Amino acid sequence: MKAWVALLAIALAARADDPRKAQREFDQGLRFEESGDLPQAVDAFTASIAAEPGAARAYVHRAKALLSLGFAEKAAADLSEALRREPENAEAFRYRGEAEAKLGDDHKAIADLTSAIELGIATSQVYAERAAAHEKLGSHSLAVDDYSKAIRLRLDDPQPWKGRGTALIALGRYRDAIDDFEQAIRLKPDGTAPYTDRGFAYGQLGEWDLAISDFDRALQFNPKDTRALDLRAAARAKQGDFAKAIEDFTAAIRIAPGDFAAYLGRASVYAAQGEHASALADRETAVKLKPDSAQAYLARGGSYHQLGMHEKGLADRTKAIELDPKLAEAWCARGSAYFLLGQYEKAVPDLEEALRLSPNYAEARDVLAKAENEIRAQAAPAPVMPAPVPLTPAPVVVEEKLVLKTAQPEVKPAPAPVATKLPPPPADPKAAALHNQRGRELMQQGKYREAIAELDEAIRAQADFALAYNARGFAYYLSREYSKALQDFDQAIRLNPKYVNAYQNRSLARKASGDAVGSAADAAKARQLAGH
Repeated sequence: MKAWVALLAIALAARADDPRKAQREFDQGLRFEESGDLPQAVDAFTASIAAEPGAARAYVHRAKALLSLGFAEKAAADLSEALRREPENAEAFRYRGEAEAKLGDDHKAIADLTSAIELGIATSQVYAERAAAHEKLGSHSLAVDDYSKAIRLRLDDPQPWKGRGTALIALGRYRDAIDDFEQAIRLKPDGTAPYTDRGFAYGQLGEWDLAISDFDRALQFNPKDTRALDLRAAARAKQGDFAKAIEDFTAAIRIAPGDFAAYLGRASVYAAQGEHASALADRETAVKLKPDSAQAYLARGGSYHQLGMHEKGLADRTKAIELDPKLAEAWCARGSAYFLLGQYEKAVPDLEEALRLSPNYAEARDVLAKAENEIRAQAAPAPVMPAPVPLTPAPVVVEEKLVLKTAQPEVKPAPAPVATKLPPPPADPKAAALHNQRGRELMQQGKYREAIAELDEAIRAQADFALAYNARGFAYYLSREYSKALQDFDQAIRLNPKYVNAYQNRSLARKASGDAVGSAADAAKARQLAGH
């Protein structure tokens, strides 16, 4: 019996807390923490927890070290243990909020950071961290409020100034954002990000020279800043300096081959210059990089249409709608494609949906009005044409009368028949649209001769059908019959002087036939009409 009691006493002693050892290990952990030796700090705090499992402080400090080492999930678990032991531990709430933000749970991060503030840790850093979580959730006004509190508590920290500037950009308050970025730059003149962000704000205001100057400065500090390169390229494109824009996008791609924005941006510049094959290649890469991006499919669909591959273009725009049904631009793009292909009944619902999503969408409203006009014109009864004038005079019936004299009157020969010119047959817009659609489908299949025959019929059915002339011209272009292509593009432009695609196609045909000056002029006209 005495032996059993002795063994029990030893066992209980082994399981009992050892506050002195816990304190020694804790103090050692603090020294490691202060010197930056975080792995050793983790070991010391672990030993402290083993010596005194009920103490929350070692869990908190081990979590801080784990956070700095990148182990956010383990840190969050330690902080939950600390809060189980001390439910009002403000420091535990503060660091668990940081861990949850790193794990992407911004709602929980905001709740924990709010608890930390209410329990007395209302520092500039905590407000800035809560502001960042609000920003990621799209609560830009709440982010501005928290960044403002952080700034008031510490005026010399550039980060809250920069953070508030970013939130102000999201709210469209570009001038206010520029002021905040200037403060961040004043406090830390060698920082790259504030210059890039301020340049972006200048760009939103159309102040391209100031924007480019800021991007230049950012790239002086960090020549491999792909965001600054992408934004400078976009600004240069807006100024019409396409060559330098392509240089910047290409440099960004060389640094980061997976730079999705650079591929889409460079493709837009190629398209503006009429280099649609190059644009398509970049947009195909963008789709591979982000197969869930509606914008990538929308852009690639535009290239397919420019190259006459309309079924593929419509498929891409449909995919963009599937990926993001609230993207008004995708509905408008598909509706516009249907309109240009003469499929007005299909165009109308797409354009109406674009306007429902974005009531002030001027382009969608304009194309919708045109589509509805075409439908009304097709539904109107065909005009009744007068009966054609006969080519020979109708016989005259003369009533027979009794003749008293035997002599017959002199009979004069009938006048020669006068040929009368037949009026042209009436236009048949429905037949024209059907032949135009068939011609375009055949062109996509590479059957250029059959396509030209269908488009001949479309023009025969409606002599002023600019779309058919443009399509037939493109079929001739693909067949390398540049002279015939140019004639058709000329006619399409005569019928519709604002026909952007006809100018773009004529630019291609002129370039292929050796007319570089004419090609450049047409490309410039297309950009002007398109609003670039």
